[in-house]
Amino acid sequence: MKIVFLFLLLCTATVQFAQTGNVDFNSPYNIKKFADYLFCDKDYLRAALEYERLTDTNMSDTTEIKIALSYSYIKDYYSAIQKFSGIIKPSVYFNEAKLEEMKVNFLINDFAELRSYFKNSFITEVGKYQTEGEKLFNYSYLFTDDELPLKDEFILPFDVKEKEKISSFYDWKKEPPYKDGTLAGIMSAIIPGSGKIYVGETGDGIVAFITTTVFAFIAYDNFEAGHTTRGWIWTGVAALFYAGNVYGSVAAAQVHNAKITFEFNEGLNIYLNKKNYYIPKYEFCD
Repeated sequence: MKIVFLFLLLCTATVQFAQTGNVDFNSPYNIKKFADYLFCDKDYLRAALEYERLTDTNMSDTTEIKIALSYSYIKDYYSAIQKFSGIIKPSVYFNEAKLEEMKVNFLINDFAELRSYFKNSFITEVGKYQTEGEKLFNYSYLFTDDELPLKDEFILPFDVKEKEKISSFYDWKKEPPYKDGTLAGIMSAIIPGSGKIYVGETGDGIVAFITTTVFAFIAYDNFEAGHTTRGWIWTGVAALFYAGNVYGSVAAAQVHNAKITFEFNEGLNIYLNKKNYYIPKYEFCD
């Protein structure tokens, strides 16, 4: 009885193996199924390569946008722009592709191309996401030194919840809290350390004032006592600290300004990432 059972089990396994062996893994259906799995597993490069094995007749609107998104997600922005620009009407993802194209231009800091594309193509060709496109268009001015639009026009496309935050970004860009390096140097030339205090480095400013003053006094005292050689030595030391105090104040202003700029840009990027660059959420893997 056991022998018969084992025989039947072996036959069943053999049939199943034979059926599995007949599966065509290179069929369009299986290629797409595997690519979908890779995409949802966030293996975007392999997903894109699998999708691209499909012929034009087997390519769907969803597949096209997934290929473009895959390249965007792996930061192959050149390929992403090519794929997004290749998605044309009547694709159901035409509008999303054009907005994604603006996002990629934003990510590569090609703000001139972003603005040109928005004004010359996006406004006239895209039916949806006009508000989102205008937000990205306006936002791009915060990353460049180009003249800002009027504030009312700038914040117009943003909703009520965003307006306060965007308004603060605009005000900062319009009048950044920079420190004048030349003024810091002049102040420290007149009163040692005052330039650093102006920049916000109060402790360093006080130290610079004390050290420069002390060495200058020592030099003066030695001259008064008739120790000319030592007087000149201490004069040189005092002059060195004095010059360093002036130079340090100018440098401190430059460092301060660089830090302010970095923090501002970082804040912009964090906010944009939080908003996902105003791109709609896709439901491909839910």
